[in-house]
Amino acid sequence: MNIAEQRSKRVDLASKMAAIMRKEIRTPQDMLTWSKMDEELVTLGRAIEAQEREDRIEACRQALDQERFRSYETPRQAEHRSAFNKFLRFGRTGITERERQLVFEQRDTDASAQAAGTQSINYTQLTAGGAFVPVGFQHEIDEALKYFCPFTDGTVCRQLDTATGGLLPFPTDNDTSNEAAVLAENTSDTELPVEVGVVNFGAYKYSSRIIRVSLELIQDSAFDFDGYLKKKIALRFGRGYETAFTTGSGSAQPTGVATAVLASGATPVIATGSSSNDGSGTSANSVGSNDLFALEGSVDPLYRQNGRFMLHDKSLTKLKQLLDKYGRPLWVPGLTANAPDTIIGYPYTINQAMNQIGQAGAGAVLLFGDFQHFVVRQVKPYQILRLQERYAEYGQVGYIAFSRVDSNLVDAGTHPINSLSQHS
Repeated sequence: MNIAEQRSKRVDLASKMAAIMRKEIRTPQDMLTWSKMDEELVTLGRAIEAQEREDRIEACRQALDQERFRSYETPRQAEHRSAFNKFLRFGRTGITERERQLVFEQRDTDASAQAAGTQSINYTQLTAGGAFVPVGFQHEIDEALKYFCPFTDGTVCRQLDTATGGLLPFPTDNDTSNEAAVLAENTSDTELPVEVGVVNFGAYKYSSRIIRVSLELIQDSAFDFDGYLKKKIALRFGRGYETAFTTGSGSAQPTGVATAVLASGATPVIATGSSSNDGSGTSANSVGSNDLFALEGSVDPLYRQNGRFMLHDKSLTKLKQLLDKYGRPLWVPGLTANAPDTIIGYPYTINQAMNQIGQAGAGAVLLFGDFQHFVVRQVKPYQILRLQERYAEYGQVGYIAFSRVDSNLVDAGTHPINSLSQHS
């Protein structure tokens, strides 16, 4: 099936699922049928997303000159990438002197910062046996990260990439209570200051932990070693980032969005449950349409213009089963090319670090608002160490990658994001 046919089938499946939920009495067989339809619907959604992604990549490829296919790399960076890949396979002694210079030279990523003496010596001074990854390798890790951590997608929250890890102040201001006023002729005006604040971003070091690879696989040119290593690094960083950027405490670690929303002073919405939708749910184990509308209404209309939900995948399954009082589903599949699926008209982001609807002791089970006010700071580039001697007796080489990140909600008191919690 082409994308149009797949989207049409998703709409048909969603309609049949809604019809099952409209039944006054639903048998176990009905719910089994619903679950199978939901699985097919999810599979179709992933296929559509993958195909549309490939179409976008192919369009970019055709637009680029063949010699500049890797547009994010200069010729010198491409040479660095080639030398780095050989270093990963064969180590320091397995590459030429020229390649060693490329791999182990100090990266001049921010000349102005170096001139000002603000670059972190501990970070830019390479650890013995390690090297900063080249631009292309880093780019592909970032691309893979998008599949494992929604915060690094680039479309969900604001991402700041910096060359150094020094303290980064992010200014805020709150002018929402100030407005223009009539001024009579020949009358002096009065001052009305803007409330200015700042959110400071640090850089906490994260480790991929050691990845051990056999010498046979490393030396086998038929094995996609580069792809294997990039995927493992991205997966491990992605899982760690997702948890940190969601529930991080802010003490010796990033501040997660759920933590920041709770600390912002915003009044969380407490669920009343889905009894008005399905006649059975309680405020302690379910979420209803009234709860979603209350959460939407708790966020200022200015932020709702770019609003989206964030929730766990299992919570999404529960919301797919809800209909409003007119029998219309709250979840609607995207109908046109690149159109997102929506919940009460807003796109959503799946985050597996979120609490689940109905989960015992769950705090915030849904977040809603403008996530561009949640900022993720990442220090580039990554650093990789090759541990050749440590596992020599096993015929293995170890690899470990490091990255430095921080996150926080930039909220000057207007609460761009709010949460929905279940009654205890």
